[in-house]
Amino acid sequence: MHHFATDVLVIGGGGAGAMAAYEASKHGVKVTMVLKGFPERCGITIMAPGAIAGVGSWHEPGDSRDLHFLDTVRGGSFLNEQRLVRILVEEAPDLILELERIGALWQRKADGESYALRIDGGHSYPRCTFLEDRTGREMMRALFGEVKKRNINILSNTMILKLLKDESRVTGAVGLNLETGETVLLRAKTVILTCGGAGNLYLNTSNPTGATGDGYALALDAGAELMDMEFVQFYPLGFLFPNSLRGNLGALLYYVHLFNNKGERFMEKYDPERLELSTRDRVARAIYTEVKEGRGGPHGGVFADMTYHEPGFIAKMQPALYETYQKIGITPEKDRLEVAPTCHFFMGGVRVDENWQSSVPGLFVTGENAAGVHGANRLSQNALAELLVSGARAGKAAAKLAAEIGQAPVDPREAKTATELAGQMLSREDGIRPVTLRNRLRRLMWEKVAVIRSEASLRGALVELEVLKSQLESQALSLKSRHYNQELVEGLENYFLATVAQCVTKAALLRTESRGAHYREDYPAADNKRWLKHLTIRQKADDLTVQEIPVDLAEIKPEGGAL
Repeated sequence: MHHFATDVLVIGGGGAGAMAAYEASKHGVKVTMVLKGFPERCGITIMAPGAIAGVGSWHEPGDSRDLHFLDTVRGGSFLNEQRLVRILVEEAPDLILELERIGALWQRKADGESYALRIDGGHSYPRCTFLEDRTGREMMRALFGEVKKRNINILSNTMILKLLKDESRVTGAVGLNLETGETVLLRAKTVILTCGGAGNLYLNTSNPTGATGDGYALALDAGAELMDMEFVQFYPLGFLFPNSLRGNLGALLYYVHLFNNKGERFMEKYDPERLELSTRDRVARAIYTEVKEGRGGPHGGVFADMTYHEPGFIAKMQPALYETYQKIGITPEKDRLEVAPTCHFFMGGVRVDENWQSSVPGLFVTGENAAGVHGANRLSQNALAELLVSGARAGKAAAKLAAEIGQAPVDPREAKTATELAGQMLSREDGIRPVTLRNRLRRLMWEKVAVIRSEASLRGALVELEVLKSQLESQALSLKSRHYNQELVEGLENYFLATVAQCVTKAALLRTESRGAHYREDYPAADNKRWLKHLTIRQKADDLTVQEIPVDLAEIKPEGGAL
């Protein structure tokens, strides 16, 4: 067993983790990052093609931070925690500039000085800085440059299996070195969870394979509350073919017109004012409806048209996607691309305060792992802004707390217990292959808990999830090596995914209305009188208990809302 001690432990290697580590390192404490993969190759941020929302000195006439706040809360169907949204819109602009100071490049207009700005669904004005279709990669390049300069310790290829506590306070974590199979015990004064979402819960996803809900399950097990887990965003434009690309982001909403198989620009029926620039939940549901009613394409999607742009525009504005189009035989100047919704983002997560600290003392949570900013539906470009703000807030607060407290003892026996699962899977001769369980889980969630839900589909899903969860203990591996055993990783991740699936399904069943990304065909309208509130989930023994809590409506309330 390898032992490490640090002041601030950051679990996760995406943009929010890098931002949190960078900020914490400014405060004179020892910072360690633990990554399930390699630096700059794991996490979801590096795949983000979009932009960063923020109203800074570069804003267009008429735009303001108050409007950004209003757009975010309306887009989130008033289920946002408004004090967190206010922090987002006030602090994101300075952090966008800070990224530029540490080396990030943002696209300029023809004058070479002014930022080129993007607009996307739900935003009133173009306000989002970007770089081609590799904004996330550029953010990671700049942030990890600082991580290296500041000698922040990085443990790569280490999968965390359990958070450790001393009575109520978090004291570290235990994990598995994926290169050697050895147990790793990390003592820490404070912990920042930043493991990304759980897109691999669904058959089609834009997320990388490592996005398996680790952070949600770890926090729940440690005693934290999850909130708004029923709200899962499906990005409308995922690739449908070839299979190797299925689920990946296929196009950008601000550069396409969408057509059905009758040649109709169908968004005119669903949101005639904003069309494809409507919010993602509406566009995804419109595509789902068109396909369901027989107006889809041969692969089960609709058609994204980019032929109306001037020649060379797509190649210039989204070069990475353009290169992909060419490799699969699509010429965007003359061909339409068939696309369909794909699981993209979890609005729910761990309930946090203004410093992104959970209800467990010393446990901070950032980025997609945290709930509250996006409400029932995330506006495009707000995720990259949130990872900067939440990372900076959590990094600073975690470092300050770590400087004030001592290192708590950790019982090595807890570490041994946490890694027993791996040993059991490796030694079991007969059982279910992890990939078999994973495929069943993903198909179940896709068919019964995806874009459109009902009481019947959700109750059916819960029954099947109970069966599936009971079979986790029967997982057996065909490969017995402890070194880089991806089958072992998949088996361990299945525990996290099954827990998250139960949380999503249980909350979706209880919320008898439609709001944002949660659509119930048996309750198709929003019900502000009954449901303008959060659902939180706690784990007690093997049971999940759900509680209703008020929403923060400190600044604005729904227009004409019956509260």
